[in-house]
Amino acid sequence: MGVLNNIKRKLSDFSYKRKGSPKREVKAINIKNAQTVGIVYRADNDETKELVERYVKFLKEYKIRCKALGYYDRDELPRYVTPKLEFDYFLKKDLNWKLETQASDVLNFVQDKFDVLIDTTVDEDEIIRFIVKQSVACFKVGAAKKGVNELDFTINLQPEEGVRQLMKGLDNYLHLINKD
Repeated sequence: MGVLNNIKRKLSDFSYKRKGSPKREVKAINIKNAQTVGIVYRADNDETKELVERYVKFLKEYKIRCKALGYYDRDELPRYVTPKLEFDYFLKKDLNWKLETQASDVLNFVQDKFDVLIDTTVDEDEIIRFIVKQSVACFKVGAAKKGVNELDFTINLQPEEGVRQLMKGLDNYLHLINKD
């Protein structure tokens, strides 16, 4: 399967470079002034899933409408996972040869004009990057990654740092940007 996965990655890289970004108005927004926040993440990572769930709960205290989109690298959702109002998921079986998806939850997510889009992936991710690139969100934030320049604001992480440090850093800076 290694050869097949390499072919998919090459097709994905080629398609990603050719795909254009949608027209959008880039605007830095303080998290307290945001009305909508979108979060995209790898749901098969337990630490990331837990941090995203806690952050959504935190944002709801500010009366911010949240939508989280998680990706499972499986053909079926785990039994313990049920989509909720704020949480949607897509699966490996939803991907085409270029590692893109046409799942309705994903298409709705990228068309939603979030005030802030948070990309929680720390390393370059062939699947999540398409969602971030196609999103029409006003302010896209996440970790700085080699070869990815779709984000409006990035945080440089040390090699030993992970999603926990990314979320802390993003929350800190999103509270400082355009402070009233």
